[in-house]
Parts: sequence; C-alpha cells; structure tokens
Amino acid sequence: MRKLWFVLAVVALVGVIFALPPYAASDKYLGANATGRRGGKLILGTLSGPRTLNAIVAHETSSTDIIYRFMTTMVERDNNGLWYPALAENWKVEKTPDGKMILTWYLRKGVKWSDGHPFTADDVVYTINDIYFNKDIPNDMQDLFAADNWPKAYKVDDYTVKVVFKKVYRLAWRYIGGIPIWPKHVVEKYLAEGKKFKEIWGVDAINKHEIVGLGPFIPVEYVPAQYVRLVRNPYYWKKDKNGVQLPYLDEVIFKIIPDLNAMKLAFENGEIDVYAPRGTEYKELKDKAAEKGWVVGTGGPNFGTQFVTFNWNAPDSVKRKWFRNEYFRKAVAYALDKKKIIDTLYNGLAVEQWGPISKAAKEWYNESALKKYPYDLEMAKMMLMLGGFSWNEEGKLVDSEGHVVKFILTTNAGNKVREGIGNILVENLRKLGMDVTFAPIDFNTLVQKLIINGEWEAIIIGLTGGDEPQGGANVWKVKGGLHFWNYSPEVKKFVDPNDYFLPEWEKEIDTIFQENVKYLDHDKVYEMFTRYQKLVSEHLPLIYTTQQLFLYAYNKKLHNVDPTSMGGIVVWNMDWIWKEK
Repeated sequence: MRKLWFVLAVVALVGVIFALPPYAASDKYLGANATGRRGGKLILGTLSGPRTLNAIVAHETSSTDIIYRFMTTMVERDNNGLWYPALAENWKVEKTPDGKMILTWYLRKGVKWSDGHPFTADDVVYTINDIYFNKDIPNDMQDLFAADNWPKAYKVDDYTVKVVFKKVYRLAWRYIGGIPIWPKHVVEKYLAEGKKFKEIWGVDAINKHEIVGLGPFIPVEYVPAQYVRLVRNPYYWKKDKNGVQLPYLDEVIFKIIPDLNAMKLAFENGEIDVYAPRGTEYKELKDKAAEKGWVVGTGGPNFGTQFVTFNWNAPDSVKRKWFRNEYFRKAVAYALDKKKIIDTLYNGLAVEQWGPISKAAKEWYNESALKKYPYDLEMAKMMLMLGGFSWNEEGKLVDSEGHVVKFILTTNAGNKVREGIGNILVENLRKLGMDVTFAPIDFNTLVQKLIINGEWEAIIIGLTGGDEPQGGANVWKVKGGLHFWNYSPEVKKFVDPNDYFLPEWEKEIDTIFQENVKYLDHDKVYEMFTRYQKLVSEHLPLIYTTQQLFLYAYNKKLHNVDPTSMGGIVVWNMDWIWKEK
C-alpha cells in the first residue's frame, strides 16, 4: 500500500507530458494484417550453438538469436525502425515539476506465458527491480543509466506499471521498453531453490524443457554441434487478420554450420531457407535465383562502420605527433580510394561513408553536416604540406624535424575486406612517400594491442553501430572504454598523463554525449548530433571507409518476408512468416 500511495503522490505532481518518438500504433505490426497458412518448418543457419539461454549472461548472437524467439519486450521495432506496442499496449513519458521523470506502461490484457500462467504487472516490476536493476546481478542494462538515476518500478494495478527516475533520461522509454520480461513465478522458484541468477537457463534447460516465455517459439531440443529446435508457443498472444493464432510455423530449426562457405553450400542445397550473401557471392546467387527458386536482393547500407584510425598515444613520441596532426589525417582521408574499394571488394554493393552515423539511422543522419574527402592525391599532398611535412631527395615523406614517415598498419587477419582496404590504402600512401608496413594479425592479439596495452600505430577496424548515436557513447566520451585512438590517462595506465593531448573539439563531442540524454526535445537532440557529425568529419579521429549494402537470399517458399538491414531477413516478424509445403 505504501508503494501505491507513493506512486499516486508522484502522479499528482506531474506537470508535463512529452510527445513520444515516432511509433507505429497500427496492429498490422502485430501481424493483424497478415494472412498465411499454419504448419511447416523454417530452417536457419547459425555459426555456433548457444552458450546460454539467460538474457543477462548472453552476449553472442548464437545465444541471443534463440533468446529473442522466446523472450518478449514491452515495445518492438519494425523493419523500418519504427517502434510499436508489444506487451505494452501504450506508454507515456512525464516530467514532474521537481525534475523527476515517470514512464507509465499500460500492459496488454489476456497474455499468457508458454506454461499458461497469466502475464501481469508483477512480471514487469520484478524484471526491472529484482533482476535488471539489482546490484547483485550486474548486467549491461545498468551501464546505460547513471548510478544515481536507476529506475524504480511500481505496480499501479495488474496491467499498469509506473517507472520513476530521479532525473530526465531521453532514452529511458526505449531501454526499459526493450528489456526482455522474465516470468516471476518461474524465476522466484529457482532462486528459492538456491540457484544463483546467472545459473538459470543454461543450455541444459532446453532439453529439460525448463524454458518459459512469451515469444512465438520455445526451444525444446538442443543437439550440440548439430541444431537447436524451437516449437510454436501454444499460448502466443498475437493473431492474424482472420483471428488465427500466430505463429504460422510449427517449428524453427537453427542448424549449426561453423563455416560461411559451408553455410552458402547448405543454402544452395536447400538445407537452410535463408542466407546473407557476401558481396563477392551476390551476383552468382542472383543469376541462379529464378532457376533455383530463390529470392535474392539488396537493401540499404547496414549500421556497421569500418574505419582507419591512428594511435594518438603510440609508444613512439615522434609518431604520436604525426597521428595527432589533423592535416596528416586529412591527407590519409584523401588517399583512401573508396570507389575502388567498392568496385573491387564489394562488387559495387556498398556505399561511401563520411561520418559516424550510418545512412540507415534515418532519424539522426545529416549528410549536409559532413565534410567529404574524395580520392585526390594532389589534395593529400597539399594537406601534408599544410601539416609541416615535406619530401627529401629520395622522395620520402619527412616531418618538420626530418624524421621519415614510417609506421605499421594492421587489421584482423582473415577479414578479406579489411585486408583489401589495407592493400589499396597502403599502395596510395606509398605514392605520397610514406613507408607503410601492412601486417594483419590474429583478432584476439589485435584487441589486446588496441584496448589492453596500447601497442599499435594504425589500424583498420569496425564497430557494429546502430540507429541511436548514444549507443556509441563509450566510443566518443573522453573517458569511454572504447575511446581507443586517444584513451584518457584516467582510463588506461599506458597513457602518459604528461603527454596527453585533448583538443577542444574532443571535449565538445564529449559534452554532446553527456548532455543529449537530458533533453526530451527531439529537435534539440538532432541539432546536437548534427554538430557531432560535423566535428567528427572535420577533424577525423576515425577515417571512415565504406558500408556494405544489406544483402539477402531466401527460399521463395517463404511468405510475408520483409527484409531490411534494420529488421534482418526473417527476424523482426518471424511470428507471421509462413512456408509452402
């Protein structure tokens, strides 16, 4: 009762209700406009089996691909990036006069867990308070919120939950709405038996039939190194246009195929229904599509970024000066032949990238803010001269003190695209008189050098990216854990505090990532992220390369497929995919 009185008291103080970001209220996103036939089996390829079925512990896609078939959230996203109501029918964001923020979630009635137990506000409150924001269960969700602004959830009634924050946090509705909801009646039982939370739902839980969920499919069989089998949830809450309970499919099989070449062959042989082609494979599959009964196509650019960057805290003090020199970085940018990269490494199936936000992130991408550096070796030479460099009698590039410009460029060995980018770039840098050694190395060794000991000079690497720039805060904050080109001495011991270089524009980007979450005004945040794109493209801490287009291929017996780089091939609406027999 005290909790309820607290909630009512806070509600009485509410002064402002903020407009939500764009979201799709139409039930078509719940499958209500879909039609199809029940039955059939969808077979997908995966490079490895799951390590866990526990959403708190899982970090690898081999686990999360399974987890997000049986766990569901209060809001979901369509293939265009629009959010739509899922377990929550609606929600609102409010700010109180004293600066607090309240999220109110109105839950869908009549939903049941896969074991038939009713889904209620108790599950949501328990998931937020006792699991994700429990100091004894550390998890990534906690890192998204300041330690002094963790949410507290309160049950108003069986289908209404209020989540209270001490301060405004722009992304709170998105992050809280995206938390996978756990079944309180199951988890409490496990904990009462003495299990530690992270021990719940290991992979052995599949064959023991312990998994309980709200999603369309429940995992029931796991044969290591072979497959994971999921079956239709008998209590799944979504229905189609004709009132038929979804999902249509009887089963989903994740077939374990630990090699991409073998994955392609499995698709060609009809052993799996879906495949994500590499750029070098696309034309071959496209040419065979009609004959083989495939649908093969392309979408827009993906969210991932790929870039060249230099170590501003390199062990060699002479090289540190080069890498911190903005004109040096601009020269490298002009020496990067992106069109050649696209034509030779992607078969034309990629686009040039000039800044930190992908074109796929339509809400925030602003091309007009970007400084572009088309391939031009004469401009590169001009930049080098402006940066104080010149050429000796042998045609070698030297700095103002006469040091020959010589460094090692690396990437992760085996990544053919990055190795190709490196070869193209090195050839052009040598034309500028630079002595560059290209030396790809093992990925784990690369990460060790990049993040652990700082023993690297130049690197080609990438980040997965996403539609929300704040998701990369740990890259762009000055004290961020992935601010690898210029780690703060407060973060990494290998950085000399007496030689630490922090330009004003880096401080400004840091401020943007500290401050944008404090605003609920979309236009204000857009303005801040526009400035961020402008600063990054002008000063080039990361020199962006290209982004592959989203490529897909699937068996034409599949219907209701709506592939995009946002929603994947059959991921976002697997509950209303159907397959001809």
